[in-house]
Amino acid sequence: MSRSASVMTGPLTPLGSVELPSRLRVVSPTGLLARALLAVGLSLCVAPLFGLGLPAALSTVPDALVPPFMKWSGAAITYVAKDAAIFGVELNQLTRAFATIFLYPMRFLQDLLTMGITVGGVALPPLPWLSVVLAAALFGARLGGWKLAVLVASALLYALLFGLWQPTMLTLASVLVSVLVGTVTGTLLGITVYRHPALEKVMTPVYDIMQTVPVFAYLVPILYLFGFGPVGAMIATVIYATPPMARVVTLALEEVPPSIREAAEMAGTTRRQSMWLVLLPSCRQKLLVGLNQLIMLSLATVIIASVIGADGLGAVVLKALQSLKIGKGIEAGAAIVLLAIALDQLGKAAASPAPAARVPGWLGRGSFLSILLATLIVPFLLQLAMPWLGRLPMGSTLSMASWWDNLVLTVNANWSVQLRETKTLAFIWLLKPAKLFALSIPWFGAVIAVAAAGYILQGWRLAVTCLLMMLFVATSGLWMQAQLTSYLLVASVVPALLIGMPVGILCVAYPKFDAVMTWIIDTIQTLPSFVYLIPIIMFLGSGDFAALIAIVAYAWTPAARYTAAALRNIPGAVIEVAEMTGASAWQRLFFVRLPVARSGLLLAVNQTIMMAFGVLVITALIGTKGLEADCLMSLSKADPGRGIVAGAAMVCLAIMADRLLRASLIKKART
Repeated sequence: MSRSASVMTGPLTPLGSVELPSRLRVVSPTGLLARALLAVGLSLCVAPLFGLGLPAALSTVPDALVPPFMKWSGAAITYVAKDAAIFGVELNQLTRAFATIFLYPMRFLQDLLTMGITVGGVALPPLPWLSVVLAAALFGARLGGWKLAVLVASALLYALLFGLWQPTMLTLASVLVSVLVGTVTGTLLGITVYRHPALEKVMTPVYDIMQTVPVFAYLVPILYLFGFGPVGAMIATVIYATPPMARVVTLALEEVPPSIREAAEMAGTTRRQSMWLVLLPSCRQKLLVGLNQLIMLSLATVIIASVIGADGLGAVVLKALQSLKIGKGIEAGAAIVLLAIALDQLGKAAASPAPAARVPGWLGRGSFLSILLATLIVPFLLQLAMPWLGRLPMGSTLSMASWWDNLVLTVNANWSVQLRETKTLAFIWLLKPAKLFALSIPWFGAVIAVAAAGYILQGWRLAVTCLLMMLFVATSGLWMQAQLTSYLLVASVVPALLIGMPVGILCVAYPKFDAVMTWIIDTIQTLPSFVYLIPIIMFLGSGDFAALIAIVAYAWTPAARYTAAALRNIPGAVIEVAEMTGASAWQRLFFVRLPVARSGLLLAVNQTIMMAFGVLVITALIGTKGLEADCLMSLSKADPGRGIVAGAAMVCLAIMADRLLRASLIKKART
């Protein structure tokens, strides 16, 4: 029998069961319409580049289509803050009472560390610096050995020697209380979602919104409800920092091995006993990772919350920037950096799988508490006879503020021409064209293009979501500000990716380079973004270029980290096949590694955009004019409506970018 006959007599496959390659599949009429709408939307967006004018109603949102969102939001906040009542009790009184409840432990801890407390009519001095330094060093030694003890002690001694002890202790007290409240709240939320899986679909967007809303947008309603001061700052911190803890708790509980659950059931434990005595202790390490994230986010937010009266290092930096006392700002910024690194390393050491291996023998579980109590009590009693143990005498502290001020003056005097020319070139060739293009994009074309892209990537649900969000942004009365925010975001993300992705590629190729860059990236991501404004203002002043540099300096790190991770996760068999074909290193990179790792690279882009959004919020402090500026302006003008609408518009932009990129990831994975 001939070969063709044997083929014909073989088993026939029904045509409907044949799966065509993704590029050959028939596109539905709706899909064709979506692609046509995408082409129309993009054409409308680029039409102004070619001098093609559009009707005014398509270019600028008509006033008739702009609902008074700001007025409605402001009226709602005013009503809630002044007139709303629950069971006859004004809501304002309830929120202030709630604030008072949290004010007591915060004030107690702050007074214990800075001013002293009164017990039974007897005024007691604050804990001396020696007690705090020794206790912190003991915790460092207990968790990570003597190196961590030296690091933690050095961070606190820097604050002491540079006259920043009191603001450092105020910041530390605020962080500790915020972490305590955030841990309890996040744990309870995580357990609730774990026990009721249906809630996950509801809580996931809630978590996204809590983390995406600019902190400045939180501060306005919080100021109305809880008043000006440290408690309002703590509430904002908890709202922003709790979602990571809640997510980690739910994920950790879901990953508990079934054998542990079965053992708990066989032991006859109740549901509550099983949760608190078995399940949560079994995932301790993962929970500590979430706690570490909570600590770092709390520190970053407490610094920013100085805008509404939170004392501490953030207030020192903010006042220094406002008065252009750069030297003092650098000293306080260095204290923030050291405190952040110390807290981060303590958190990582606590989350380490086997910290006991690094614990000195004399710091065993039994002796640790005794030594800790001794370090707290003995210096406390000694300071009664030796006051310098409580606070260093005036004149014994150090200061390099004048040296830093002179350095800034010298650099600006010698390099002002070069810096000015760099800013001018960047403005003329990069920022101005991008800004003019962004401002020329018609709202109608942008809405159509984004909604059509949503349908092409994931169907009706994403299309409707993007359509509604884009319509809100366009009709919020802040379309121009949204254009400015988008322009600065794109202008920052592109260089961040151009820096971060090559760094990630080099990290995979050169292990020694990877070791150095891992330390640098960890340090950059540990520092609060607020700190990056200090050197930017020193040398670049304010404006869009300074904001771009601040965003790029922070946002390139996830691009590098996720690019390296994507390239490392490529199956070894794929690389071996490429090597067997005789491909060179460059060919393997561009024709094998990068195409195979495209999903991971899209994730790198996604995380870079999210990080850029996080830094973009604070660039309002150095003169940007987008939605972030309206959030900040709403604080100074006591205009809650503007702050809420601007914050909501930023949330919409961030969520759309995130969802579209995630949908693209899913689609790439399927193909």
